[in-house]
Amino acid sequence: MDESATAGGELWTERKGQAAGLTDLAGDMRLEVADRPVGVLHVDHGQVAIEASGDASALLAVDSEATLKGVLGGEVHPFVANLQGRLRIEGDRPLALRIVFGLQAGSPWSGLVSRS
Repeated sequence: MDESATAGGELWTERKGQAAGLTDLAGDMRLEVADRPVGVLHVDHGQVAIEASGDASALLAVDSEATLKGVLGGEVHPFVANLQGRLRIEGDRPLALRIVFGLQAGSPWSGLVSRS
C-alpha cells in the first residue's frame, strides 16, 4: 500500500485530531484496503486516530487507498461506495455507520481526495 505523505510531510495514517461529528461516540473500527490491514480507527468522544493494531468491533474494508482516504475525509459517500462495490462493512454495523457518517462533518483526513 502506498503510504504517501501529505503536503506537510506526515503519513496520512499518522494524522489524528478532532472529528466534530463524533463527539458523542467511542469505539474502534478495523480498516482494510484490498484485504490488507491498515490499522484500527480509534474514536474517543470526538478525538480520532489510526492505530497500528488493536481490538475492534467493526470492519471497514475498501478497494483502494483512495477510497479509504475519501471515506475517512468525508469526501466519498459510504452508501455510494458500497453500491459501487468499493466498500463493505462487517461486524458492528451501527457503530461503523455512525463513524463513517460522523466523519462527513469533518475529520483530520479531510481534503486528501476530491469529493465524489
